[in-house]
Parts: sequence; C-alpha cells; structure tokens
Amino acid sequence: HRSDSRSISMMKSFLFSAFFLLAISSYTNGFVVRCALNKIKSNPISAMSMSERPDFEFSFEIPKKGIADVGTAEVKLPPILENSEIVIVRYDLPFGLNAAPDDASGQVVVQQDGKPDGEKVGDILRQTTYWRGKQPGLFDVSKNANNFDLVVQALVTNDLSVADEIVLVFERPL
Repeated sequence: HRSDSRSISMMKSFLFSAFFLLAISSYTNGFVVRCALNKIKSNPISAMSMSERPDFEFSFEIPKKGIADVGTAEVKLPPILENSEIVIVRYDLPFGLNAAPDDASGQVVVQQDGKPDGEKVGDILRQTTYWRGKQPGLFDVSKNANNFDLVVQALVTNDLSVADEIVLVFERPL
C-alpha cells in the first residue's frame, strides 16, 4: 500500500510539473521557462520556537501589470514548523516551480531548488498570489494542500495577461 501511495505521489508530482509547464508555455515562444535572476528577491523572516511562537507578520507589494499599482499585502501567518522562517520569492512570469504534495507533512513541498535566493528543497509552499479576473488575492496553499488540483489552478492564474510577476511564500525549516 505504501508503494502505491508513493507511486501516486510521484505521479502527482510529475503531472503537476507537466501541467504547470504546459500552462506557462502558452505564454512563451516555445517550451522555455525563463526566470530573470535580477528580479528574484528573497526576504527571510524568522520566528522563535513553536511554544512561544507568534504568527509570522510580513508584507509585500502585490504584482502589477504595466503601470497599474495594486497595493501591498499585509499578511499574518501561523507557523507550521517548530523552527522555521518565512521566505518571500518573486519571479518574473513565466516561471517554473518543482513542488509536490508530501504525504508525511500533508503540505506542498519543494522537490528541487529554484534559482539563487529562491526556494530550496524541503521548503513548504504556504501562499501564492492568484487572480480572479483582474482582482489579485492571496491563496493559502497550506489550507488547500489536500486538493493539489486547486493549488495548481491558483498558481496558473498568475499569467502575463494580469501580472508580470508572481509572489510565492515559503516556510523554510531552520
């Protein structure tokens, strides 16, 4: 039974990668995933041990399209891990992400390092920007990790028709 669930998890990871690359490839010339290194920003925010831990509190500028200024997201997020930090990563669109559901944690976990100062293997994807038409929002990946299709749907709403960037919020174990 364990090998079946591992096979299903691997298949979900592959399908996510394939679906995600297919979705973002429609906005590129070919099947090339590009990410501008000079646009990647990381902002680690640490918290104390779980017993005394306050929520993570942080803010970031909502991605915009052209000159349209959307505003700032003010976020308060309870930690999942006992000892961790928040890492905020911005990517120019289109971009690539290798993450999959993790049976042990019940979260969506990074499987392969991103670009320098980006996500690392073992980081938990906690939130992502998403769009409903022209309205931006913040999608809580952790609360929806059991519905990976919904997570993928939220990720792919970040396309060049609505924004130039995506913001991903990761919780990184220390």
